[in-house]
Amino acid sequence: MMTSVWTSLRLTVAMVVAVVVAVGRRLSRGPLVPGWGWALELRRATLRAFLEAAREIGRPEGWADFRVEAPLPKVLRELVTVEPDTINGVGGEWLRLAPLAGPRPILLYIHGGAFVIGSPGMERPFIAHLVAAVRADAFSVDYRLSPRHRFPAALVDVTSAYMGLLERGIEPSRIIVTGDSAGGNLAAALLVRLRDEGLPLPAAAILFSAWLDLAVTGSTIQTNAGTDYFPVIDTDPARHYLGDIDPTTPWASPLYADLTGLPPMLVIAGGREIIFDDSTRFVDRAWEAGVDATLYVEEDMFHAWASVVPNHPVSQRTFTIVADWIATHRSCDG
Repeated sequence: MMTSVWTSLRLTVAMVVAVVVAVGRRLSRGPLVPGWGWALELRRATLRAFLEAAREIGRPEGWADFRVEAPLPKVLRELVTVEPDTINGVGGEWLRLAPLAGPRPILLYIHGGAFVIGSPGMERPFIAHLVAAVRADAFSVDYRLSPRHRFPAALVDVTSAYMGLLERGIEPSRIIVTGDSAGGNLAAALLVRLRDEGLPLPAAAILFSAWLDLAVTGSTIQTNAGTDYFPVIDTDPARHYLGDIDPTTPWASPLYADLTGLPPMLVIAGGREIIFDDSTRFVDRAWEAGVDATLYVEEDMFHAWASVVPNHPVSQRTFTIVADWIATHRSCDG
């Protein structure tokens, strides 16, 4: 108990100090990024402080136990329902819209967290906003986390959940595989695995700030270090996930995969995030392979902004972009 209280206190102090420093810096020098308001800048500062402190005091084996059950946003509580479920042996939860006429898309949602942390409950507000914007239902997968469960355990779980949807009679043409950060990696890896094994492919995929290169070779890891909330990323999370596996293994790092034959993809990235290069290089490779890939960049945003600040006007614009893209890339007629 004392350890838990001490950890919470250290994290709180780190975030308070970060706020004080950020306020002082902004008052003396102006916004960190032109156009950033106070709320966005302070959210970035507190998240960075929290992550830096957590990395210093936490044990990777215990990060999976940090689970948040965030409530639905008030404005969506009468529109979206949450229902726990287990699909093909994999736990998770449905976020469903109030009944609508006709079939609707199904999002297979894969949360982020560098493969070591995260849960459907942690990203519930973001997924609820996404579901409402695109008029879809979503199953959010509670996949196994590393280092307790190393590669390919998470990919196995995501694949099982996808195949379970098919076994329930949901046509692949209705499924859009979606994920952010590490979840974006798993979404892309799922497509590659399904293609490699000759299994039915979903209609499309949407990748938010996807971490696609576990070899960590992108130049923006350094150049965007001052504007993202992540500490400068190193290979530790990748090692926790991969163990001794080569980080350029295609099912582990989809950036190195042959992307031929994959379905349409919307790749969303922030111009100020440290893994921005992962998205741009991945889309280049997709184009070279003849894949219908669309890159949408919010030039002044950090990593996974729509998940971090879903009510922000820029996030709302992102949801609209996603909804418009889905409307032009799939049909629910099936």
